[in-house]
Amino acid sequence: MVETIVLIAFASVLISGIIIGTPLLTSLLIGLALFVGYGLWRGHSAKEILHMSLSGVKTVSHVLILFAIIGMLTAAWRAAGTIPYITSWSAVLVRPSTILVAAFLICCGMSFLCGSSFGTAATAGVACFTIGQVMGANPAMLGGAILSGCFFGDRCSPMSSSAALVGNLTRTNVQDNIGRMMRTALVPLILTCLVFTLLGMSGTGASMAPDFGQKFSSVFTLTPLALIPIAIVLVFSFLHVNVKKTMIVSLMSALVICVLVQRMSILDIPSLLLFGFKTTDHAIASMVNGGGIMSMFHLVCLVGVASTYSGIFNGTGLLDNLRGMVQKIAEHTTPFIGVLLTAIITSIIACDQVVCIMLTAQLCDGCEGSNKALALDIENSSAVIPALVPWSTSVIGILAFVGAPATSVLFALYVAFIPAWTIVLSIYEHRHPEFVESKSAQLMGLARYDDVRLAKESLAA
Repeated sequence: MVETIVLIAFASVLISGIIIGTPLLTSLLIGLALFVGYGLWRGHSAKEILHMSLSGVKTVSHVLILFAIIGMLTAAWRAAGTIPYITSWSAVLVRPSTILVAAFLICCGMSFLCGSSFGTAATAGVACFTIGQVMGANPAMLGGAILSGCFFGDRCSPMSSSAALVGNLTRTNVQDNIGRMMRTALVPLILTCLVFTLLGMSGTGASMAPDFGQKFSSVFTLTPLALIPIAIVLVFSFLHVNVKKTMIVSLMSALVICVLVQRMSILDIPSLLLFGFKTTDHAIASMVNGGGIMSMFHLVCLVGVASTYSGIFNGTGLLDNLRGMVQKIAEHTTPFIGVLLTAIITSIIACDQVVCIMLTAQLCDGCEGSNKALALDIENSSAVIPALVPWSTSVIGILAFVGAPATSVLFALYVAFIPAWTIVLSIYEHRHPEFVESKSAQLMGLARYDDVRLAKESLAA
């Protein structure tokens, strides 16, 4: 009974915080106070609760370091001219009839390379929305295409902090997870491209896109050399090099380009890495400014506070009853449906992708027969569902960056198709256990351990 009251109080704090505009971090800190109070009520000492909290933070310490590297990398890519070069060339290829699918694919590519939905929205997303507005595209459809593209890489990029977080929480290899995510996303990707192409055929407007190349040239030296940091990411990812090493090498190459090609002073490098790239040219500032370690500070705080929850939940047993309910749902339907329902509830209540991922991982631990299967379930639910919640921090941030309306979530097709397609696969797999061992299933990213019954048989053997 007390557990239910505490959880309802936590949900009320989060929801009321969104309504009155309280910062999410403040709401999470209030939630932490609630959970600490519950722990004290259960008879745990303050020292014990502190140890519980630190144990939760320890599980994501690797990710917190990764956030800092990502912040430095995105700043360096901006300063090296990497992002401006890609954006300017992408604009040349866009036509009115293809603006929706082009915006989606461009944002897919950018988000895969930088691994950040916010970073993509603030760069390629802004450019695509500007181009689309000039061409007379529907703002909501265009916003949905950009939102979908931003979450493509946020879910399955080697650079993605959320992918790293899921791998860390489930104790699985990020590179292996990415390969499976890419294959399970193939059908949703094709469907999304098809629908956006059909929607774009009715669009009318101008035939020419703004000349971003000329605008960027006033600040950057646009050269193919700017693509070297991206080439390193692609090659190293293909060779399955450690994500952290990949990002560091890409960062080093970008800094060399900053100095030798963009003529940046070496003395300006520390400021760039800490505070991000900034230009005084207002015409392109909204598209290139950003990055840096400090840009990740708020995210680090959110993850740091939210990570304490898992330690307290484990130590106090606060979620034991709720976890039992999730297990029953998974047993009576499919494990993925249980994970998906949990993701929907946590994303609506928590209003943040990171918190949603962490709570879902906490509640659904044990739903699947293997950690690899659970990792894929979380990536196909918690990593994308927040993009369909209008009041989530992900949606608010991305749409604010590009200037798209809130109704854009209605056209976030890719993030809706991912869980829908996974439901189809999970139901078919549940009815036909042998399917996961077929070549067709393997091509779609499935394996024997994705069927909970076969996975448990393997463990028993």
